[in-house]
Amino acid sequence: MTQAADTSRRLVVGYIATDRGRDAIALAISIARSVEIELVVTIVRPEASTFTAGNAIPQDGTGIVAQQLDDWLEEALALIPDDVSARGVIHTSSNESKGLMEVAAAEGALGIVIGARATTLMRQFRIGTVATSLLHASEVPIVLAPSGNSDIGPISRVTTLFGARPGAATLIGAAVRSAAALDVDLRLLSLIENDGLADDEVSEITEFAEEYGGAVLAARAADMFKTGRAAVKSQAGADIEEAADNVDWRPGELAFIGSSRLGRGGRVFLGARARRLLRVLPVPVVVVPRRSGSAE
Repeated sequence: MTQAADTSRRLVVGYIATDRGRDAIALAISIARSVEIELVVTIVRPEASTFTAGNAIPQDGTGIVAQQLDDWLEEALALIPDDVSARGVIHTSSNESKGLMEVAAAEGALGIVIGARATTLMRQFRIGTVATSLLHASEVPIVLAPSGNSDIGPISRVTTLFGARPGAATLIGAAVRSAAALDVDLRLLSLIENDGLADDEVSEITEFAEEYGGAVLAARAADMFKTGRAAVKSQAGADIEEAADNVDWRPGELAFIGSSRLGRGGRVFLGARARRLLRVLPVPVVVVPRRSGSAE
């Protein structure tokens, strides 16, 4: 495995020695193989010295416990193939979510990848304590790896899911940037509870995406529409879950969703609508923070 490549683009991968940690590693590898980016595999060591039953990471940084953390990090890095640049970090913090955000800030990371839990009721995603904390406080996107289905291969398309009202500038902008960086197709998909988007709404969303690309990515976004690599679509249903459940997905696809309007200061805040979407989405999900002053 390549160690500590000199690259300005990094993803923090939150790792614990469970299937959830391995899911995060698998998804991060798929992303890294699609775009030149370094993985910073991170184990957070709690500051407290008291060990509590059920913790995946012992809360003592000395002696045998320190050796165990080193062993777990070595095992994590061994999962990463030679063609992916990665390095490991053991970071001490008061809790796992805070520690991952601290590492992301220190590394200038583009996002944080974590594994999501799953239950029969919640299908692919169940938001645990760490994910909940990150989804209420992170200033960078949170990438959720679905349980047992995270080795998705090369990224094939970016689909952005948004409501009936156009104008989600931050979310669409992040999707345009990501699709361009990954050199994949872009789908701007409105999930609505009626018969679909009106023609003027499709035109408005298309115009915004093209203008965003013109301002930030030169002519790239406009070219994506002209060549058929970007499209605005809608999917209707009796409710938001039915609409999302009827969406067709490609192998290797990523779904982008936005944080709630309650999110302030450029942080993620997972609202009720996003939680409903997580019940039915079968693909990895990127939750994009709502930047201060962005249009909604």
